[in-house]
Amino acid sequence: MSSVKERLKAQIEVESSASSSSSSSQSAKEKQSNQESEEQAKMQVLVASLGEDQLDRYEAFRRSKFPQAQVKKMVQGMTGVAPSANCTIALSGIAKVLVGQIVEESLDIQEALKESGPIHPKHIREAIRRMRNKGLLGISKHRKCKLKRL
Repeated sequence: MSSVKERLKAQIEVESSASSSSSSSQSAKEKQSNQESEEQAKMQVLVASLGEDQLDRYEAFRRSKFPQAQVKKMVQGMTGVAPSANCTIALSGIAKVLVGQIVEESLDIQEALKESGPIHPKHIREAIRRMRNKGLLGISKHRKCKLKRL
């Protein structure tokens, strides 16, 4: 477990040092490095306080991604226009966050039902239903028909 924490801390340090070296002006660079060092310290405290299961999930979340070729193909199929690389990256990131929210809600539902083990499809369906009712998905169950009868 300590090796996983050490790897995550090293990865956080590498990311913060890489982003601080890209700043152009001196005063903006100092402000940015101060913010990044604060964020890095917060992340280290957070990672240190995670349990073993939470740390494994966090590491899996950090490594996971949606294949950009498939995202591009799906967007192109829906819109008829090939998306740019930046658009594809943004959409895959948004999808990853959405899946993470659904999984977190599913785990909360599983805990409320006093069940253990992996989440099941019933937990995911219930999570999506609750998120839809709260308006977090942007998808309504009942869609209004835009066509009017003559």
